Amino acid sequence: MTRIISIALAIVLALIAIVVPLAWFVLLRPVAQPATNDPLRVFDHGSIGNESAQGIPYWIWRVLPTLFPEYLPGNQDGYGAIGVYWVAGEELPVGFSKKTLGVIPRVAPNCAFCHQGSYRLHADDPATFVPAGPGTRINVQGFLRFLTAVGRDKDRFTADKVMTAITAIYDMPLGERLLYRYLLIPAVRKGFAEQATRFAWMDARLDCSRDRRTADASSRTSLRPDWGPGRIDPFNPVKFANLKLPDDCTIGNSDIMPLWHLDRLTDPSREYSLHWDGLSTSLPETAISGAIGDGMDYQGYAGAKAALDSIMDFIRLQKPPASPFSAERAADDPYHVDAVQVEKGKAIYLDRCAACHEPGGARFRTVVSATELGTDRHRIDMWTEAAKDRYSSYREGGYNWDFRAFRKTNGYIANELSGLWLRGPYLHNGSVPTLRDLLTPASERPKTFYRGYDLVDPVNGGFVSQAGTVAERFGTLYDTSLPGNANEGHTYGTDLPATDKDALLAFLKTL
Repeated sequence: MTRIISIALAIVLALIAIVVPLAWFVLLRPVAQPATNDPLRVFDHGSIGNESAQGIPYWIWRVLPTLFPEYLPGNQDGYGAIGVYWVAGEELPVGFSKKTLGVIPRVAPNCAFCHQGSYRLHADDPATFVPAGPGTRINVQGFLRFLTAVGRDKDRFTADKVMTAITAIYDMPLGERLLYRYLLIPAVRKGFAEQATRFAWMDARLDCSRDRRTADASSRTSLRPDWGPGRIDPFNPVKFANLKLPDDCTIGNSDIMPLWHLDRLTDPSREYSLHWDGLSTSLPETAISGAIGDGMDYQGYAGAKAALDSIMDFIRLQKPPASPFSAERAADDPYHVDAVQVEKGKAIYLDRCAACHEPGGARFRTVVSATELGTDRHRIDMWTEAAKDRYSSYREGGYNWDFRAFRKTNGYIANELSGLWLRGPYLHNGSVPTLRDLLTPASERPKTFYRGYDLVDPVNGGFVSQAGTVAERFGTLYDTSLPGNANEGHTYGTDLPATDKDALLAFLKTL
């Protein structure tokens, strides 16, 4: 009997020795992406090591919008519904990587998923793509909700229906069909269900009656406001999923920042702040922690380090497109600005704004206190001392990330204004639609407007956003009365005479 058991055990161990390496080879073995010397391609489509956690097998990813268009934002067909730009002829939209694990190509979001922009100068123009720009149209939450809604649709997200959609456009080999039908589709369905649980806090009603940190009573009894296009709550997902902190009812909704001119952060005699609230002072740690937030683990980091280094080099040198506002345009051109006005506005800017917003300014890329700014503080309160401490000692599977640059602040950074004409809406939470509105006392700023539309507003600076315009049809309503959406504060320049405001606006449009 003992001999039989020993033989059986030997057979089991032999099978394990064969099956485990085979499974790794077929499903998990990372295959390097094709080499490229194009840094823009690495930024737009390079892997950040998150395929094992966030990667969707290519052919499932490909057919999801055709199978479930009703779950996309605006009930639109195709991934364009979430605001990503699709370069003609490219296999994937900007912001998605394709990397093979084993024999299965997988698609996952990368840095450019959020950090991409587009604009149009006239209503009938095609959109112009802006690499590393502010993601004014990107609906991250819409994409997450799309995937979780698909996962909940158990009657339709079945192997039969998915395989029928795939084989209608791809003559899939038998072995691959078996993998998709019996392993990959069930695994993806399970993954979407787990994601629904992981992000349930987004739609849970806040019950923070015991939280005395905020005086905003409405925030204790309401739902968190939607992120909407161009915004994301970047760190609450990390707090709750990675750092295992409890839901503290905070709201971190903030605009997606462009990644331009980061070569300006290289002066060794100064410390520069990153993120809206300056929660880090290290660009490498910011890039790595961002990838972790998008699903990269320490095993994926080994293969993604070269791409992340290339991405950091790219955003150090990448610049925004030149402003279309120019004195050289014809006087009847909507993007003409008067040269005398621009020079007058520049003088006002240098006197009133440069200390904070020019790279040589004393307060450039430093944190300005919330008391002085007076802007909505929900984003600041989202990043807690507990989150800072836990991320600073973050370990994963025994691997110590050794983060040293995280900190807790009580304000927002004085940011550079390069590409300001493309950064609307304004303030950290995108609560002020135009530059003209930003120079207006808070009580007179629009209470509601529409964001997510990429037609430049030549009169007011920023994007067309007013009710009654085409922005109402294609944009998403923004309500400043909701918690985290307040538009008060940053009163600098609001006391200027009207003629000086017009001049300053003319100059700011040219940045």
